[in-house]
Amino acid sequence: MQIITDSSCDLPKEIIEKYNILVVPLRIEIDGTDYVDGVNLSHQEFYEKMTASPTLPKTSQPSPQTFVDRFKEGLTNSESVLSIHLSSKLSGTIDGAHQAKNETGGNIEIFDTLTGSLGVGMQVLKACQLAGEGLEMPEVVEKIKAYRDQMRVVVYLETLENAVKGGRVSRPKEFVSNLLNLKPVVHVEDGYVRVLKTLRGKKKAIRVLLDEMEKKRADYSDQIVGITHCDCLEEAQNLKEEIIQRFNPREVMLTTMGPVIGTHAGIGGLLVCF
Repeated sequence: MQIITDSSCDLPKEIIEKYNILVVPLRIEIDGTDYVDGVNLSHQEFYEKMTASPTLPKTSQPSPQTFVDRFKEGLTNSESVLSIHLSSKLSGTIDGAHQAKNETGGNIEIFDTLTGSLGVGMQVLKACQLAGEGLEMPEVVEKIKAYRDQMRVVVYLETLENAVKGGRVSRPKEFVSNLLNLKPVVHVEDGYVRVLKTLRGKKKAIRVLLDEMEKKRADYSDQIVGITHCDCLEEAQNLKEEIIQRFNPREVMLTTMGPVIGTHAGIGGLLVCF
């Protein structure tokens, strides 16, 4: 079984290579220039360009032909393809995958993760591990669906600047938010990003990420916890240490947040997937 995903998954390069995952890159436009995620734009370059830009970067889904090419490559490697993608509520990416499936033919299954960033990546990783155990496609899909349905993705936003650039928040509201030191925490629910809480102060807001983990379970010794950050490695490492001390997870995967979610989270954003 060949696993395919899109570049929103934010999986580390070593995981992509270890499991021979094929990645369909999304596109990003910054100040009128088009980039291909992970091809001619690294995450660090994205942060720098996004910070310098007066407007919000625009992300766009891959073309159906890009999917067709990946599906054909996948079907030369294996008899079946499982294509796992960013939430259909956040992007039209999965529509392109369905269109390409119809054009390509063959044993191709399209799976909607109903989430973003490492929430996608951890479902991809789960599928790879299950396939490696010898499970057939229906069993893998059934198990990653169950995994998806219990997954939580919670995100701390350092600033509303990108929401202002995107026209979702007015400048006066941003000024008041900054004045009061308000920090929003959002989460993914039913495939959509929704506000969970807004608190005064960074420490309180980040504490919500840990509190949400505790609400789900006290012991993560059999679980992988994922963290992505938008150009704030030190804060992400501190959060990782707190999670290890408090919840004893089997593993904490820490990586950078890519353009798809990073565009909206902004610099300083922290995402936890559990």
